[in-house]
Amino acid sequence: MERLGERLYVETKYDWANVSAAVTDEGVVLIDSPVRPSDSKDWQDTIKGLSPKGIRYLITTDYHGDHTTGSSFIEGIGEDVDFVAPQFAYKEISKGDNAFSKEIFVETLRDLGHTEEADAITRAVVPLPRFCFEDSMVLHLPPLTFEIRRMGGHSPATSAIYVPEEGVLFSSDVVSHQGGGMRDANLGEWIRALEWIESLPVETIVPGHGDICGKDVVARQKERMVAIKGTMEGVVKKGLSKEEAVEDELFQKFFRADTSRGEYWLQQRKETFRIGLERVYDEVTAEL
Repeated sequence: MERLGERLYVETKYDWANVSAAVTDEGVVLIDSPVRPSDSKDWQDTIKGLSPKGIRYLITTDYHGDHTTGSSFIEGIGEDVDFVAPQFAYKEISKGDNAFSKEIFVETLRDLGHTEEADAITRAVVPLPRFCFEDSMVLHLPPLTFEIRRMGGHSPATSAIYVPEEGVLFSSDVVSHQGGGMRDANLGEWIRALEWIESLPVETIVPGHGDICGKDVVARQKERMVAIKGTMEGVVKKGLSKEEAVEDELFQKFFRADTSRGEYWLQQRKETFRIGLERVYDEVTAEL
């Protein structure tokens, strides 16, 4: 666990999304939660000593499974712990236990031999958030302020949290060292979200995945988004169909995946990348 400033803590070692904790006078505020039950237990054990009032809030920054699945394993969720999320997350979770979706994590864990944890995730019910926001929300929990803003881009739900007292932005998957998945993406929104982050008076950014970073990573990610969109514009202007466009070899340089997570994970990443390119094709053709 790494300490940021006086009251913020971040853990980047767990599988999938980064998780954070903030200490307020009311208790601890969690930002996202580990997917694996063993990671969740480790995280909660680690932060037990941060406040005698324990965990009071969990803020989830997206509806994707790497942000919602772990809420099942937070002790007291829905009782002593209030669950805050974008309204988009509420709607997705309401569709059923595997909405957006546990399967990719369950099957990847099975591929890696973690059968018991895969089964535990399958059985666990993802709780519904209690407090939701459409576009923004501010939590005043002295001495900290949590300025929560739905950014879109990576998904319609993706939200960033700015804590001005500490000068830290929790960007969720708006910023990611690997570039971020595009399954539900809108690149125009994503580029505008990155430009907004560049305008903030922050030097410390906690991305959705990977090490704590600065605006240099934001700039590189924006360049990548612009390049993908520009490449698609060129392909569309050649008159290629959607099916032909997404198979164009020009896009292969943009594909990234962690091959150490097994064959199921790799194939899922290839599929979501293809779906993302289809979305970019639709976005570009609507603008031309």
